[in-house]
Amino acid sequence: MLLSHGHVGAPQQRLDNPKISLNFLILVRSIRNSLYSTTFNYNMHLQKKLNFGCGDRFSSNWVNIDFHSKSKCVQRVNLLDGFPFPDNYFDAVYSSHVIEHFDPDRGLFLVKESYRVLRPGGTIRIVVPDLENSCREYLRILSMDAKDLNKPKLYSWIMLELLDQLVRTRPSGRMRAFVENATKSGDAAFISYIISRTQSTGWEIVEDKPLLHKIKNVSPEKLFTKLLYLYLKGITRLIPKNIRSMVFIETGIGERHRWMYDSYSLSSLLQVAGFVKIKSFPYNQSAISDFNLDQLDCDSFGAPYKNNSLYFEGQKV
Repeated sequence: MLLSHGHVGAPQQRLDNPKISLNFLILVRSIRNSLYSTTFNYNMHLQKKLNFGCGDRFSSNWVNIDFHSKSKCVQRVNLLDGFPFPDNYFDAVYSSHVIEHFDPDRGLFLVKESYRVLRPGGTIRIVVPDLENSCREYLRILSMDAKDLNKPKLYSWIMLELLDQLVRTRPSGRMRAFVENATKSGDAAFISYIISRTQSTGWEIVEDKPLLHKIKNVSPEKLFTKLLYLYLKGITRLIPKNIRSMVFIETGIGERHRWMYDSYSLSSLLQVAGFVKIKSFPYNQSAISDFNLDQLDCDSFGAPYKNNSLYFEGQKV
């Protein structure tokens, strides 16, 4: 069972080992550049709305871009190279649970790119996990009576919610095993609590696919990523096992958090990027016309996809 936290990207490893071949690195760069789009036929889209870092949540009414693509509706783009669109083009830019996966400088870069491609008067909508909400829940649990039998398990969860995605060095971190154990326990109230802290749509059971199925679905992009991962994993064997996880990070771009935001810091980020009329919205309200019809922040029943989130919008001058 997996919690769908963020968008899973390519494995990251530090390449500071002197034994790595220079020719190999040149080859990697060449293949990587050929896989990422540097141009984009944006004129084919009638709706001038951009969804960056979309992952698996996108709409055909939007231009959808991300580091990886599993759909023809999503264009593969290296977001950190800048958005491949002209200035003042889009009427709206949207991104959900993306910028917290980058350090503050790169997060600001992505928001500034959003400002650049928006037309004057255009709207940005940014959704992130709510740090203040998690901290308040942590303090609530901490203040519970020590005799309360629910306190140990609630405390264990909130520590994972606050810290696991910030510090994990392997895919799923400690959270996956914790959720699986909670599910096996049959504690319906506790399972319901965890879901309320993550996503209203529940959890997806991810079963291992047969080998033949995996082979049929291998794309050049997946093959390259897998080969690169295997090569880098081999490099890790040069590091003593007891410090290996401290040197190499095996999580994907879209799995590990590198920063967190509350209402103050997210509002300040938008302001620094140049946005005005910055405002917090409920998940099901937006200044973007007909936003809920695309079901990016809520499902067909009107429930939010991601609980414990901040929804902020701003306008380009």
